[in-house]
Formats: sequence, structure tokens, C-alpha cells
Amino acid sequence: GPNPQVAKGTHVLVPLGGSSPTGWTAEPDEGVAEALGGVAGADHALWVGLRAPPTAPVGRYRLSARTRSAAGEFAAPFEADNDVVLLFNPWCPEDSVYMEKTSDLNEYVLNESGRIFYGTEDQIAERSWNYGQ
Repeated sequence: GPNPQVAKGTHVLVPLGGSSPTGWTAEPDEGVAEALGGVAGADHALWVGLRAPPTAPVGRYRLSARTRSAAGEFAAPFEADNDVVLLFNPWCPEDSVYMEKTSDLNEYVLNESGRIFYGTEDQIAERSWNYGQ
């Protein structure tokens, strides 16, 4: 939302190599750096893996980074292209929407198409629907 707050878990400060009080973690991701070994500028980049806890609020998160070195401190501005939309993870046992059965995951999460029902309580209709996942 427009007024993120640390107390509500909507503004999260995550130190590199550590975790926030709400369970978010940020770790250097050496695998990305190795994969981009020959890409111009890749040797001057720090790739970070950010992990949200299963209890994080669903929503759009604006990401920014703040760095500190002998040369000073720099805060990167928010960029809409860096936004992350956090939904849910039915594969994670700690998530409230966890689905243990593979058949349930296939039916309710992985299906590309299905049927939707619409109308009123007394007059219900149905039609095919492409979920577009």
C-alpha cells in the first residue's frame, strides 16, 4: 500500500547475509554470478537471493537496495520493473494454502483451463475458462 509499515510486515528491512525479524532472508547468490561469467558488467554486480517467509502478506512489493562502502552510502531508487508480486505457495508445508496431494495441485493450481460458475443463487450457469497462468 501507499504507507508501508515495519510493524505490519509491509515494510521489510533485510540485511545481506541475515534475516529480518519477520523471517525474510537475503543471501549472495554465487550461482547467478557464475552463470553470467562472460556477460559484460557481471563481474561488478552483486546478485542477491531474497526469500519471503510463508507468512508474508500477499501483495505487490517494491524493492530497493541500499549499499554502504568506504566511498559512501547509496540508495537505489524504486523502479516498477523491480516490483515483486507475492502470492502463495501451495507446495510449501508452512504456507496456509499448502496442498499435500499432487492430484490437488494438478487440479487446482497447475490446470490451464477449467470451468467457472456465475449467476445468482437461484440461477447458476457455467462456462469454460482459460486461466492464462
